[in-house]
Amino acid sequence: MALPAVLAAGMCVGCDNEVDDVFDRSATQRIEAALAECDAMLQDAEHGWRFDYTPSNSAMVNYVMRFHDGRVSMENAEGETSESTYKLVNAEGPVLSFDTYSILHELADPSEQPYGTGKGGEFEFIVAQVTEDTIYVRGRKSGNAFKLSRAPLGEIHHVRLEAQMDVDGGRDIAFFHTLQAGGQDAATLFLGDDKRSLDVTTADGQSRNVPVEFTADGFRFTAPVAVSGASVTEMKWDNSLKTFVTPDGNVRVAEASNSPFDLGETVELLLASPYYKMNGASAAITLQLVEFANAFPGWQRTEFFFNADAVVDTLKYKVDTQEQVTELGHAQGKAVLNSMSFVVDNTYGLPEWGNFTVKRTEQVDADEVVFVEGIRNGAPANTLNRNLFLKNIKGVLFDSRGVTVVARKGKFYVVSSSEPKRWLILEPQPLPQPAMVIPTLIVQ
Repeated sequence: MALPAVLAAGMCVGCDNEVDDVFDRSATQRIEAALAECDAMLQDAEHGWRFDYTPSNSAMVNYVMRFHDGRVSMENAEGETSESTYKLVNAEGPVLSFDTYSILHELADPSEQPYGTGKGGEFEFIVAQVTEDTIYVRGRKSGNAFKLSRAPLGEIHHVRLEAQMDVDGGRDIAFFHTLQAGGQDAATLFLGDDKRSLDVTTADGQSRNVPVEFTADGFRFTAPVAVSGASVTEMKWDNSLKTFVTPDGNVRVAEASNSPFDLGETVELLLASPYYKMNGASAAITLQLVEFANAFPGWQRTEFFFNADAVVDTLKYKVDTQEQVTELGHAQGKAVLNSMSFVVDNTYGLPEWGNFTVKRTEQVDADEVVFVEGIRNGAPANTLNRNLFLKNIKGVLFDSRGVTVVARKGKFYVVSSSEPKRWLILEPQPLPQPAMVIPTLIVQ
């Protein structure tokens, strides 16, 4: 089904009154028939539709929606339910509109934080393309692309398991999860790469990937998992606890505040590579990076050096009142680098990049974080002193309680030991040369 093609054909037919109508129905009739066919498709899905939607000011929200006779019921990952009326209309293109207030509309409510704009959501979507199992839409206000996918049995529980455990999904969740029995952590859980399995490490140290099958009530392990002497095969969603529990209530999926791993070997793996780029972060840190990118639109990347033997250039230069840069001196030496650097565009027109650097040995001050002014490959930098966004990011690595390091999928997850909802994702890279340039800035 190609709604845009139908609409385009309709518009072209109406362009010239001298051209005979080659169709047996008018453009309006054809458009109405296409919209009716799309509506029938929405209602025909036995288990509804999964709608993955990202408002402009927030992280992705997932719904499962069921359409019937002009009304749509919806559920989200948190167990909230809602109903709205809906309609499919021709309004500068085919538009799916949700008409009465629902949990979808909450994302567009300006009375929600941040006040005045809310989460930047919308509730009218232009239908761009329709296939047998997918409806592609664009936000009528934002133009951003999304999709509704025909849902299999138990898809809402698939949504909930992802939301609860996907550490790469940009949600506000804890990093570590366990199967908990009697309040004690009995098996460590990670969501599998396919998001339809769980990596399970039991108390005896044995690890394996166990596929799961989603049901109307929750999910089943395809092979039993041993938990505190019991064999667990089935988990059901408990909406009051907002988690999955066994039918007898004795075992539940829970967040773990501390790492369940012996991490000495993992830390050694991390320190074996001298240079990393940050390729992801938890929701809390991602929001800080978004704020930082708004304040410093020239930000390009964040990089880390661990015990990196490197050549360090020391430059002296001055900047006059017209921001013209004059180099005063240049010397080279060797150093071992342990630092976090925020690479930004060069505002002075000199080659390569500027950066902001904080040394790993710097003392933590509760009121102020002083970032060392630095340059890379000859490009001057600005100061980030008292920058609250980077102060929060810095807190992951420089917290007085240290960090937990987990190696997964060829990347390292550096998790704050004091706050398990804060982590950085580091990926090893070849060491750049020179690794760092430290200047002395003289302003005239």
